Amino acid sequence: MDYPRQLVLFILFSKCVSVNINRIEVPYLVEMGTESVILDCEYVMSAASGPGLVVKWFFNGSSGLVYQWIPPMLPQVIGLLKGKVDMNFRISDEPLQAYRALKIIRPTTDLSGNYTCVVSTFIEEDRRTRSMLVYSTGKSFHFVQEKRYVFIVSLICFAEDLYPKPTMNIMSQSKLLKQASTEIKMNSWGLYSVETKAVVHDDDVMTPWEEFTCVLSLPSANYTDSRTTIYYPGLMPTAQIAAIEIGRPQQRQSNDSSTTSSARIFLLCSLLLFIK
Repeated sequence: MDYPRQLVLFILFSKCVSVNINRIEVPYLVEMGTESVILDCEYVMSAASGPGLVVKWFFNGSSGLVYQWIPPMLPQVIGLLKGKVDMNFRISDEPLQAYRALKIIRPTTDLSGNYTCVVSTFIEEDRRTRSMLVYSTGKSFHFVQEKRYVFIVSLICFAEDLYPKPTMNIMSQSKLLKQASTEIKMNSWGLYSVETKAVVHDDDVMTPWEEFTCVLSLPSANYTDSRTTIYYPGLMPTAQIAAIEIGRPQQRQSNDSSTTSSARIFLLCSLLLFIK
């Protein structure tokens, strides 16, 4: 047999049907509630006819096939993404590029993970992987005072429906309260709730009032928010004091000193009216 001739023909044929992924575009951070996101896999082929072209998307490994397109047929959505992909979306008018991308509708936190695009022909295959994190900033983020005794106040901070795993700290004068304790729970949907408590004695407050800040963070999502409350030592236990809360969202924003001053004035006036 003429092995050298067969080798040359094999190499030439391989070049005629080669495929290469130039770029894979997967957004790293997506906030839950976003209307849609597009995952794109841009590839080039050396053969115009594209014999045996198959485009596949996998989620978290080779066993998690979620999307398959074999031209000229329409694409198929499988498993986790079933019912969550816009089947009418076309990224290109070219017949061999039209359905290479995914348009995911209203992504949820369970879609966080690694996405792999695999493009293959009869002879060659190329693949690329990128990560996507769908994060949830949650709801019911509150920071309150609970004063049951004359010289002691309990600071309670809590938030629900968060993803990924959050951190929460109570601070005063830019320092962490060492006595604070935090409890984190996960519900059946994979979302987290977090609660941080700290007990403060009046003897530890060296000024007429003290400002405490609760900081909520999702480190993996580069997200931070906060709430602030002001405590006046020496007041009698009251339901009104327990209900006072001053919220200052700080997601990627700087502090606003004028807001703090107004809040302090409002709180002081409210306390004076109550005492009268």
